[in-house]
Amino acid sequence: MAVESPATASNGHQALAAIPQTNFESHFQTAHNLRLYQENQKLKQKVNDLVEYQLANPKVENPTSRAAIDREKQIMDQIEIKQKAIGAQLAVIRTLFRQSVMKVRGEKARTAESRNVNDALILQLHNLKYEEQSLASEISAAQNFDHKYTKLPLIPVEEFLELFPDHANSSEDDLMKARIQHEKAAREKLEDERRHKLKQKQALIAEVQKRKEGLTKLDKMLEDFIGQAAPIREMLME
Repeated sequence: MAVESPATASNGHQALAAIPQTNFESHFQTAHNLRLYQENQKLKQKVNDLVEYQLANPKVENPTSRAAIDREKQIMDQIEIKQKAIGAQLAVIRTLFRQSVMKVRGEKARTAESRNVNDALILQLHNLKYEEQSLASEISAAQNFDHKYTKLPLIPVEEFLELFPDHANSSEDDLMKARIQHEKAAREKLEDERRHKLKQKQALIAEVQKRKEGLTKLDKMLEDFIGQAAPIREMLME
């Protein structure tokens, strides 16, 4: 694993140390993101430990003594251990990162599904509004329709309520039905009276015709009587 030179890493470490520390953990809303942040912090610490160890133990070129060679080998072994720890920590972070990517993809899929549901609901809402407008238009047309019953020669409402006070609390529709029923009953009664009068008229006409025929017969009988009585009158006149 490649590692930065001690001088470069030292400068970077000093720059990071100069940045004010902030409590970022309180800003995470999911446990997964919090863990990813914490694992990154562990990686940062491991890298800093490696850099500090390298700075504290600079590499000796061409050690001559046995002790120096053993010490250099021990330092390199320790550096390798720290590098492996960094590699293992990177593997943990890569795994968490892949999980984050999968979570993001899943969240995007759920968001797309929710968006489709919302779009369908919005379309349904638009359709309902259109139907509402159509129904309102039809209701308005029905209310303003020139119905024939509105032109019926009904008695005024005030007069009807004086005749039938029990309809004072009736609805407009029930009151109109009652007025129409009253008008129907009144017209049926008038029709019965008309028919009765017509029968009386026809009976009188028949009676008059009968008497007229009787008078005609009487006139003829008188004429015949006068004609038959003429010789008698002449005899009496002599």
